Amino acid sequence: MRPFNRRSGRRPGFTLIELLVVIAIIAVLVALIMPAVMNAREAANRAKCQNNLRQLGIAAQEYHDSFNSFPSGWYCQGPVFDANNNPVGGDTNCASVMSPYQTYMWNGMTSLFLKMEQNNLWNEINFNLYTTDPSNATSIRRTIDGFVCPSNRRAVTVQTGTGSSLIAQIGPSDYRANMAAGYIAQVDTNCPNLNPTVASTNPFCLVYDNGVMYQNSTTNLADVTDGTSTTIIFGESLWPQGVWSQATSCCVRTNLDRTINRPIMVNNLPYWMYWASKHSSQVNFAFCDGSVRPLTAQINKVTLNQLMTRSGGETVSTDQIR
Repeated sequence: MRPFNRRSGRRPGFTLIELLVVIAIIAVLVALIMPAVMNAREAANRAKCQNNLRQLGIAAQEYHDSFNSFPSGWYCQGPVFDANNNPVGGDTNCASVMSPYQTYMWNGMTSLFLKMEQNNLWNEINFNLYTTDPSNATSIRRTIDGFVCPSNRRAVTVQTGTGSSLIAQIGPSDYRANMAAGYIAQVDTNCPNLNPTVASTNPFCLVYDNGVMYQNSTTNLADVTDGTSTTIIFGESLWPQGVWSQATSCCVRTNLDRTINRPIMVNNLPYWMYWASKHSSQVNFAFCDGSVRPLTAQINKVTLNQLMTRSGGETVSTDQIR
């Protein structure tokens, strides 16, 4: 019998150099593909964000159809005084349109709930009580996807202060209403200087009610004489503590001393309470006619102010809106 001879030798395999080459090729392919994947994801997020604004604009239009006005920027009860000018009722923080909004006041965005298929949440909230009332603590925690831009954050509750020491989780919002823009038209005793740098620090120089949604406003389409296609009603805002319930997150006042996609500096601290987004140098806005358009940070600031005023008498051409 012929003896069986086992052939000796090792099984073929990758050498270390070959393995490193393969890993390097995979890394290069991933590096080439990832930007395209990220761009596609951002394009989807941007489209979702624009759709959110479009739905807010449609809801505002339907609200107008029902009540002959757009919602207010925020709601508060005006003060009542006796013969000696002592407050006997209402809220002294609601004395004039210059009165600052407060945490306990209701954001006007809540008025859109019945037009956004949020009837259950509307019925759950007791609007006769403050936002900070314990009875509303569960309700204001609700997250509404239509108020959250996926480019900015996940649709989860945000941590915000509701008092001197109390911290609560509250439903977020990345959108705000157009309250006002610019400075007073003429110099008066309270505002002796209209220089933007000086005037921006003087509350008497600022306009608070020439936009669309502000304190207890009832603006209707007839009031928007500048044209609904050139008047903004909503826009994006990145404030990390932005919420849909509280008045402090309701609105933006547009000023010449501020820039889109840049924080407002107060005592050398940045506050993202202006128009801003994470959409590659652009911010999406909803106009009073229901359209949604992006504006870049390079837009002329005077033009941006003109887009915010409802009846400023300005003419804004299409090529200026970019």
